[in-house]
Amino acid sequence: MSRDARSTTRKRLARGLVAGVGAALAAGWAAQHRAVAKTRASGDDIAAEGLTLPEGLVHHDVDVDDGGRIHAVECGEGPPIVLLHGFMLSSALWAHQLRDLADGHRVIAVDLRGHGRSVPGTSGFSSAGLPEGLRPGALLADARMAAARQGSPGVRRLAQDVRAVLAALEVEHAVVVGHSMGGMVALQLTHDMAPDELRRRVRGMVLVSTTGGPFSRVPGYEGMVRVSGPVSSRALSLADRVGLRTVASEDVRWWLTRLGFGADAPAVQVRFVEGLHMSTPPATLAGLVPSLAVFDLSKWLGSVDLPVLVVVGTHDRLTPPRHARRTADALPHAELVELPRCGHMPMIERRREFSRLLDEFTAKIR
Repeated sequence: MSRDARSTTRKRLARGLVAGVGAALAAGWAAQHRAVAKTRASGDDIAAEGLTLPEGLVHHDVDVDDGGRIHAVECGEGPPIVLLHGFMLSSALWAHQLRDLADGHRVIAVDLRGHGRSVPGTSGFSSAGLPEGLRPGALLADARMAAARQGSPGVRRLAQDVRAVLAALEVEHAVVVGHSMGGMVALQLTHDMAPDELRRRVRGMVLVSTTGGPFSRVPGYEGMVRVSGPVSSRALSLADRVGLRTVASEDVRWWLTRLGFGADAPAVQVRFVEGLHMSTPPATLAGLVPSLAVFDLSKWLGSVDLPVLVVVGTHDRLTPPRHARRTADALPHAELVELPRCGHMPMIERRREFSRLLDEFTAKIR
């Protein structure tokens, strides 16, 4: 075979290979697209799953020091349980617990700043008295707090709001339940409270699918996130200001949300959480990303003089069980519960077991 003939054959094989790979990718995309389309859930489906807030809730709007307004819902009577949701979620996450626990508890679910019906004030997502979260002074504060292992300004701002809610609603001796970012807020809350205030307001904590920080112990991680966090924050803020789409396609949103669940979760649960994600303003993402990335209270955990229940799913891919184990080992009075085959959302995936854990823990520490 001549050189020209061999060259022509190779080109044909290459074109055939490219066409075959392209056809396979197209077929794969079409198959996953059909699979995602089958997971669509209506409002009736979500209601049938019990993922709507119960009727008869008392709604509160608490004004905070920087002009912001924090929304909370409440039901029931008895020992108080305060529920703090995770990033890009809202008080609606706790629909099951608001039903399950109201018979024996005063249950309060808070919309953290920039989520649900709560509105940020002039401090944005920085601690009170600091400039707006995207300005250099706030970014420098992020780095200083991270280096000192004192949490982070964005999380401290959320904790200050929760303190204001506890005071306004006259909550005493509560069990504070924090999920994911809400767990960081619960830790920051207890870190920042004076001892007498802490004794009066908080009886115990439940840390769910969260970490005391850092997210990684890989050498150089802290330096990397101190740079990449502000950069990503500015990029998100700029995209929002100029009207660019920062929301992924439906298929990508589905798979990203699905990562937060264990293998057994039905599609309606995933769609419900996806809806909460979609309702979160882009400014909240931009304002909180840097603080969440550098959050670290790990050196302080050994001084927490409170009973703590640490809950994690064995299939949690977002805050894997090693974070929960590390946090529980560092806390002097902690109990660890790992839920088999559960992902990042035990309050939904294991509704009855999770509500029972909260009820039993509250009873045990009274």
